[in-house]
Amino acid sequence: MHPLIELALELITNDGQEKWGYYFVDHDKRIIFWFEDHESRPLVNKIRGVEHKSHVRYALESQYWRHVELFPNKRFLPENVIVKLKEIVMFAQAENITSETCLAPFAADEVASMLGLVDSLMRSVNEEREHSVWIVARFTRLFYNAKFVNFCGQPGARLDVDQSLYGKPNALPKWILRFMKFTLFGSFDAQSKAIHRIWVDETIVQPRWKNFIDRLTTEWSGYTIYSTVMLAVNIGFLAVPAVQTQMSATLLAYLSTLCVLGSCSLFHVRDVAFYAWPREPCSYAESAVCTSDLGNDVLCCSVVYRDFPHC
Repeated sequence: MHPLIELALELITNDGQEKWGYYFVDHDKRIIFWFEDHESRPLVNKIRGVEHKSHVRYALESQYWRHVELFPNKRFLPENVIVKLKEIVMFAQAENITSETCLAPFAADEVASMLGLVDSLMRSVNEEREHSVWIVARFTRLFYNAKFVNFCGQPGARLDVDQSLYGKPNALPKWILRFMKFTLFGSFDAQSKAIHRIWVDETIVQPRWKNFIDRLTTEWSGYTIYSTVMLAVNIGFLAVPAVQTQMSATLLAYLSTLCVLGSCSLFHVRDVAFYAWPREPCSYAESAVCTSDLGNDVLCCSVVYRDFPHC
């Protein structure tokens, strides 16, 4: 066997039975492989339409760098690897600057920080420095995974982040959409567009997701302040003696107070659910929607959930 090929072994316990899992790592071609036919769903990461070997190679190379990321010790950093990574990062930075639909899996400020790190890595060329190896492996893995997800070099490749390769998902019946639009005072369409900007082909657009979460947190805070002020106004209004003698005004004030209390309770529940997530909720949200039996209806529920404060 070629000296640049490694064998990785893992003892796997499944239902009380032990067996050995394995894969080979080719450092010359920078891929992983097996000696027999192997079907791996995690390898394609639920990406549909994977047919060509040139496309599968991006997934294999991404897993290769995952291996290096897990085992960075006793490895050298070739100069061509760092130079290639630097070119990829520079390309991502240029795309972020010139396009609002950049395919890079990082925001512009993150890419700028990465470029500074890559410049520093040039001092580790042909040196045995495990931390530098880990940095290169992590960045390269993420970029190659993005190439695989976006069908880089394939017919019908995704050219911008808003482009769907599989067509629009099944939507709800038109009468339900019209009913929601009417009952939610027209905000359903706006919220639906915001949700679908971060969810393309069952994949969350990570840079937009972070901005979405920040904007959502600010929005919740604003509604909470507004609800608190309205609650104080309603209680003060009910304390006026002249109002207590007017049945209709009293009922409206109590109804308004009930709605404000419901809004405050809703925000409290959402805050608890949001802050219970890890600080990187993107993968968790993506997994929750993909594994749900409701499928794309989960997105519709999210839109309605966000629209409740408008009612």
